[in-house]
Amino acid sequence: MNPLLQIGEVAAETGLTIDAIRFYEREHLLRATARSSGGFRLFSKSDIDDLAFIRNAQKLGFSLEEIRELLTLRGTLRPDCKQVEQLLEHKISTVRAKIAALRKLERELERAKANCESNLSNQTGNKIQCPVLTDISQGRGGKR
Repeated sequence: MNPLLQIGEVAAETGLTIDAIRFYEREHLLRATARSSGGFRLFSKSDIDDLAFIRNAQKLGFSLEEIRELLTLRGTLRPDCKQVEQLLEHKISTVRAKIAALRKLERELERAKANCESNLSNQTGNKIQCPVLTDISQGRGGKR
């Protein structure tokens, strides 16, 4: 027997919130579920497997649209591994671009911190305007 579970039971089993499950259903990542005579959503083992897949794909950084595409591929009789590979190549490229942007941001923050340290070591007791705050106010970040 394959019992159907109500949304609270599914939330407890998957670690997702009830709101997240409803959201996935609204976004059509999850098939419309059966309803009890009282109108409660009823989820099958297949629905729970799909929710786990969605959650794991999100942990890998896939967007909802990418997850939708992966679910479609997963649901075909013979999933096209080449399409999955292309999705992964795109995701890897996106991650690398984000890493590069974060490294650039890290360098800018390090420069700003160095400006603070330099300013503090050059102060002779007079309170001087912090150059980093001035730079940020003028849209220059921590650059000098």
